[in-house]
Amino acid sequence: MRGVSQQLSRVSIRQGSLCCRCTKHLLTPSTRSVSTSAPSNATVASIKLTAPGYVPVKPLEEQTVLATIHRFPSLEPLRFDVYPANHLYLPTRRDILHRAVIYEGDKTRLGTASTKTRHEIHGSARKIRPQKGSGRARLGDKKSPMLRGGGVAFGPKPRDFATGLPTKVYDLAMRTALSYRFRKGELIIVDNAMEIESPSTKLLEDIFKHHEKLRGKGRSRLVTLEERPLLGQALRGMDRGEQTITWDEVDVKDLLELSRIIIERDALHNILLSHETDLTHKALQPWHKSLIRSSRSIDLESTAGWEEFRKISTIDFEEKDTTKQSLIRAEAYESAATTRYAYARSLPEGPTRTELTVSAYDLLADAMELQFAEKTGFPFANHLETKDADAFPRVQALTYQLNVKSQLSQKISEVMEREDQESLIAIQELDVQRLQVQYDATLLAAQIHEHREGARRINGEEDEAEEQLGLAAIERGTLDTTEEKLLEARLELAALMVRLHRRKGDLVKQQEAEEAFMLCKEAVDAKRAEREAQEASHEEGAEDGMDKLDRTIEIEVPKQGSVKNESRL
Repeated sequence: MRGVSQQLSRVSIRQGSLCCRCTKHLLTPSTRSVSTSAPSNATVASIKLTAPGYVPVKPLEEQTVLATIHRFPSLEPLRFDVYPANHLYLPTRRDILHRAVIYEGDKTRLGTASTKTRHEIHGSARKIRPQKGSGRARLGDKKSPMLRGGGVAFGPKPRDFATGLPTKVYDLAMRTALSYRFRKGELIIVDNAMEIESPSTKLLEDIFKHHEKLRGKGRSRLVTLEERPLLGQALRGMDRGEQTITWDEVDVKDLLELSRIIIERDALHNILLSHETDLTHKALQPWHKSLIRSSRSIDLESTAGWEEFRKISTIDFEEKDTTKQSLIRAEAYESAATTRYAYARSLPEGPTRTELTVSAYDLLADAMELQFAEKTGFPFANHLETKDADAFPRVQALTYQLNVKSQLSQKISEVMEREDQESLIAIQELDVQRLQVQYDATLLAAQIHEHREGARRINGEEDEAEEQLGLAAIERGTLDTTEEKLLEARLELAALMVRLHRRKGDLVKQQEAEEAFMLCKEAVDAKRAEREAQEASHEEGAEDGMDKLDRTIEIEVPKQGSVKNESRL
């Protein structure tokens, strides 16, 4: 301060060297009056606080936004709904979102890592080496952390990694994440329940492809009001079961992941109700906690046969028997298809009747595919690799699994050498079982193709219908051959049983076996007669066709003279 005063004192200011304006200001006293009265020359100016056309800005809590309500699965826009701006139009706060995501991650962290200290290791407490004189480092017992096999110094122990976050901050983060998605157009609100009529992965893939055409590529997070078992089953079949989640399990990270959020309107309603504790003023809370909604998918319940799907998908199977589950599901599919087909027959001609009829045919085909998988142990294939009945591709693996086809001839030869009648009967029973499985599988395959053909025919897909019809014809031809072989195998088995009981001298069982043999013989004779009649009818039809062709040729071919006359012309 002393130096500054000296520098200021050395500066010479002469009054004559200053301009008049500077002199006037320097001579003006710097003190002002303490009086608060206005000077006599002061004038009061009229100030307008509002300009013409001025619209005051409302606070955020008083503003509203319009959200488009769609319909699942077409995402067709239906109407607009009004939502408070502090629910779906909050400014993006990266810090709030970051704190919420870290809080969720810390809360879900297990913290189960555990190591043993030197006091928890079993071992002797004898000192390893002398304290001094060895020239090496001092050591205690063998449980020392410095030795191999000893305890761990400062190792991890089970603990809770959860951190704290105020409820109001987390609720603000939840609505901020929803607002972020809404601002970017990635929050799709649907009015109906996000449930599909059957757990078909192909149907769900078509739905997702349609969504990608409308909204761009990327996966969708499906937020539902309650469990949607058919949708979840189809997603698990696509290995994408994590895409669907109920509203009470949603967190901030779920809302920020994936490409878009498809949420049911009631689920969004419940989320907003459960995360508005930071809106302390009652006027700012348009809903009350008691208004949390819970409803079922009413629109699908009105569809004929859908209730059977709901029941079968929500069954908690006590036994982990996949075969039994498949049979129960197949019965439910058949029941739903029957109900839907009967309801479609009562409707007038139109798109609704066509859609229900096609769905009934497809459901019957799905039911028979489940029965086919249960019968053979392998999934159904929609094509045949070979048309040979002996090498039927879908049953070939099962025959090897039963250990019949590969070792049957060898076993029969060994049995014939030993003349062991009971072993021969056991092998014949296996052969009958193999043929029975092949017959049932062939019949189911023919029925599946026939149902698919009916559905494609109603839809107007003639090419695919003809293809399915051709496959069904192949299966039917194979079915006749397999049935005849099965009857012959049963006849041979009955003959073996007659010989066995005759050798044992059991007259009662011998009589029963002879009656069974006669029934099998009658069935074989009837099947052979039917086959011969069909072959004869085919031959007669072929001869009639050749006769008609010959007569046509005779009529169309001119005489030799006329040909010469035509050549002259």
